[in-house]
Amino acid sequence: MLLLCALPAGAEDTGEDKRIYKVFQPDNPPWGEEDTDTGFIVDIVGTAFRRAGIAHEFVYAPWKREQAAVQQNGSSFMAPLTRLEEREPLYRWVAPVNISFLQLVTKDHSLTKLPMEALTSLPIAARMESPAQFSAQAFGFRDITLVEDEIVGARLMMANRVTLWMQRGLPGVWAYEQSGGNADELLVLKSWPTPQQYLVASLDVPLAVTEKLAAVLTEMRLSGEIDQIKQSYFKAALRCELLFTCTKPKPPAPAPIQP
Repeated sequence: MLLLCALPAGAEDTGEDKRIYKVFQPDNPPWGEEDTDTGFIVDIVGTAFRRAGIAHEFVYAPWKREQAAVQQNGSSFMAPLTRLEEREPLYRWVAPVNISFLQLVTKDHSLTKLPMEALTSLPIAARMESPAQFSAQAFGFRDITLVEDEIVGARLMMANRVTLWMQRGLPGVWAYEQSGGNADELLVLKSWPTPQQYLVASLDVPLAVTEKLAAVLTEMRLSGEIDQIKQSYFKAALRCELLFTCTKPKPPAPAPIQP
């Protein structure tokens, strides 16, 4: 997730706004990685800022801190942020930058045929202030360990301190392998599509800036460039449902399971 704070400086011309926008990114590969200053969200958003002629630099910060800062600080952005109803009035939603899925995974093969209601007493990890946390709570899980990022969730799963992990598929797999695990150990019990993830701005960001970014990102999305950047970070072909230019019929979403 990216968060951008504007500071006065000699920046490229952005109409009436002349600033350098700091891009705050949590260390959450493959979206973004502090050691290399790369990631597919970093590349997508960085490309949009450069083409829009808006000066920027990346700075890494914890996810929860970013969400608070973008609401409280002037002239700030973040991405990717899932578009949820309760978040709608808090930001200006610039443009979608990613499609993601929410997954419930385990290493325990004995759980693969159990209904959701039989799993809710088991210990589960979920990223705080994310759809993973909200979904785990909505399904009635009672033993939830909230984690700052997917790396912590991966380590808890590897150490068998939790039986279940509610996580994003691609960052979850990446985090598990970065922590020394084999992603093939993870069994997907359930998978749900989630609302698209956006680049968002704080409400006082100049409209001219967000409109320039929206136009560039829309062009990148429709041309397939966003999908190409995302695919470049993975050896295996991404599922069609994770791509904006997917032409295959999308499978129906699983019916919600009421806790």
